[in-house]
Amino acid sequence: MKQTILDAVIQALETELERQTQANAQSNAATTFSAANADKQRDTTGIEAAFLAHGYAKHCIDLAHRLEELRAMEVEDFSGQEIDIGALVEVEMNGETDWYLMLNCGGGTEVSVDGNTVTVITPESPLGSALMGGIEAGFIELPSGAEGIILHVY
Repeated sequence: MKQTILDAVIQALETELERQTQANAQSNAATTFSAANADKQRDTTGIEAAFLAHGYAKHCIDLAHRLEELRAMEVEDFSGQEIDIGALVEVEMNGETDWYLMLNCGGGTEVSVDGNTVTVITPESPLGSALMGGIEAGFIELPSGAEGIILHVY
């Protein structure tokens, strides 16, 4: 099941990369068009479009590298171990059960597999930070004061 979840996350991030690549292409086109058609001496539309295009390009490169890392990632079983990158975690908070996949990228990405919604979290997030190093049946507390219990670690 974990490989299926990872494959779904990779697919979602590939779709995001395609979207970002298209946005980059549009920004590059706007750079050329805006610079050539400046209305006034102080018209900075072309410069602003260039900064935007540069940002999209950097994001696309970073996302492409992260996707390569995910494609090369080997699925491990974390049963009986501390939570780390690659762990699938089932958590109960406020009477609701949620599934999380701990990864280095893609935080916030949600995928649905076998009727379960799995959310990607990173160690930098408040929830990811609270879960890192945790174990099955361990309690967690978020900075917001919310509390939960780690039901299963896969």
